[in-house]
Amino acid sequence: MYLNPPSQSEVFSFFHRHPKSTTLLRMQSLCVPSPLHFPATALRRCRTPTSAVRLVRAERREENDPLIQSALDSASLRLRETNRTAPLVIDPYAACFLPPYAKKELDIHEQQHYCLATKFIDDKLLEIAKRIDGLKQVVLFTDGMDTRPYRLNWPTSTMIFDVSPEKVFEIASDKLQGVGARIPKGCLFFHIPVEPGNIEQHLRSKGFSGNRPSIWALQGLPLESQSGFEAILSAISSLAMNECYLIGEFPTNITLQVTFIS
Repeated sequence: MYLNPPSQSEVFSFFHRHPKSTTLLRMQSLCVPSPLHFPATALRRCRTPTSAVRLVRAERREENDPLIQSALDSASLRLRETNRTAPLVIDPYAACFLPPYAKKELDIHEQQHYCLATKFIDDKLLEIAKRIDGLKQVVLFTDGMDTRPYRLNWPTSTMIFDVSPEKVFEIASDKLQGVGARIPKGCLFFHIPVEPGNIEQHLRSKGFSGNRPSIWALQGLPLESQSGFEAILSAISSLAMNECYLIGEFPTNITLQVTFIS
């Protein structure tokens, strides 16, 4: 039941008869409850947020894409190694690529091989980069989820180029940005999509100079044919000057035929 507010004549009459009760009347008027109103949306049916639906669809697409899944498998290896008591590799960003419920069984021998290779490449990259005076140029051929630009302690004046599948790199870049990953101060980072080809031209357009020392590392880049691998080597040979370095894992599914010309 709601109380009807007093009329103006009743208020004046009350003041005239009880001049000292003004404060009491004001306090009582504040206690009068206001009618309750239910918003129209309260009776509507609850719906799943659009963002949640998009997230589920995105995860399904990632599971069905071989390039994305391969990159996620490598991230899983780095995460498992990071969580070991005495890890060879520590990747603080690997977890951001993986859903919290991901518990895929991984081959222990595959993990050991991958982590040993990753450790070797990490150490060599930093060792060589620190020996180069002035501007350093590092080109990484990766699966798109390589975190070396963020997790390694690069010396200042290092230009890092990541050559990888564009769709994988875009997913990884968004997730890395979400966890606050940053390139070391005094360094530059560029992405070169591998799909259009002509890697040499794209590297030059981003500021790569063939007249300066460079380090090239290969690990994780998906190569489907020998011709694709030869195109990578051709780009490296065209841009690398004397005393440059090429390190990494060469694809075992591709047999490189070398022809010796006398």
